[in-house]
Parts: sequence; structure tokens; C-alpha cells
Amino acid sequence: MPDLGTAQLIVLLAAIPAVAFLYSSVGHGGATGYLAVAALIGLAPSIARPGALWLNCIVASVAFWRFQSAGHFNGRLFLMLAIASVPMAWLGSKAQLGGRAYGLVLGLALGAAGVLLAMRSTDPAVNEAKPPQPAVAPGIGAVLGLLAGLTGIGGGVFLTPLLIFLRWTPAKTAGGISALFILVNSLAGLLGLGKAALNWEPVALIAPGLGAAGALAGTWVGVKRWAPPAFRRALALVLWIAAGKLLLTGK
Repeated sequence: MPDLGTAQLIVLLAAIPAVAFLYSSVGHGGATGYLAVAALIGLAPSIARPGALWLNCIVASVAFWRFQSAGHFNGRLFLMLAIASVPMAWLGSKAQLGGRAYGLVLGLALGAAGVLLAMRSTDPAVNEAKPPQPAVAPGIGAVLGLLAGLTGIGGGVFLTPLLIFLRWTPAKTAGGISALFILVNSLAGLLGLGKAALNWEPVALIAPGLGAAGALAGTWVGVKRWAPPAFRRALALVLWIAAGKLLLTGK
């Protein structure tokens, strides 16, 4: 068991389903949220980083299933993005990007993206979406995959707002694409970590069930209950949480 006190352990176990609920409701896995909680309670990075990626895989799998089943997915666009992102995520996982300047710049960027999403008043309908040129999406996917691997997350916090900003997809379709994007990039990141990805601490064995429970509830709300404006506001909140984590911890 990690060297955590009772109060810290309670916070961790309560935070996992809460983070999974919020992030999965917009098609995300929640790695930035788990890492933020881990940093606050003092959980060792050797446990936190692979743990966040494993939870990403579980929560993003549930999110993809829900969004895709409801018709919020674009397979062609996903493949255009993922074909280059997966190898770059694996490559990025071999190193870890750090530095206070990086955290500040990325945190401010995500925070600004959240503001723009919250203020946006329109959402492109399916027949109004403007798919990217075939040469553009793989390049963007490569950059986002590298960022995902370097930062130890799945990349959804970068991809979803970008898809909405560029009007490539409606907001919920962006959520479905991001869910599978997060899943494949998180798996690539785990492969890049090698043996360090395996952790048999008791808390690591309990966490997946908590994450899955939160994701089942969160995706039901995101897919069934939220209209596009509410979906965008929830996504903005997720981005602000991720930005806060980066600005506070620098990574």
C-alpha cells in the first residue's frame, strides 16, 4: 500500500469516481484529474502516472461505448487522427516533459480554451461540420499524441476543444472521437512505460471499479441528459480543472 494516511486514502478513493463522472460526461478519461488529486495527497509519481493511464483506459472505454452507441462518433476522422498519434504517444512516453514554464503555458492555453467553449453560442450540426483535409488531421494527431505521451495523459483535453473550434464535428461527436483517441494513446503510453506500468498495490486494484462506476453514471448524463450548450460548459469546467492542475503543479 502506498504510504498514505487514512484521510489521504479516503480522499483518493472518493475522488476517483467523482473525476471519472465529470470527465467521462464529455468523453474524457480523466488523467489530468487523477494526477491532480495524486499530487495534492502526495502519491508517488511512480504509482500516479501509470495509475492515471490505466484509469484513462477504463473510463475512456466506457465513454466510447456510450457515445458511439448513441451515434456520436466519426470513424474516418478518428483514423485520420490516430494513425500518427499512437506511435508518437508511445515515443513521448519514453520521456516526461517537465518544467514550470511548460506547465504555465499549457495551463493558460487550456484555461483560455475553456473560456471560449463556455462563451460559444452555436454548435455545428452534423451536416454543417467541415471535415479536415486528409493531410492535416494526421499532422495534428501526431502533435497531440506526442503531447499525450510526454504529459502522461490521453490527449483528450487537447483534441476535443480543437475539434469544436475548427468545426470539424459537433460537440458530442468530438466527445466520442476523443474517448477512443484517449484509449489508444493511453495504451500506447502504458506500453512505453514497460514494467513501470504494472502496479499491484491494493489501491491500484480497487481504483478500476470505482472509475468504471463513475464513468457509467457520467456518460449517461453526458449522452442522454445534456444538450450541446450544457455539454460545452461541462467540457469548459474539465479544461479549467486541467489548467488549474498544470498551473499549481507545473506539470
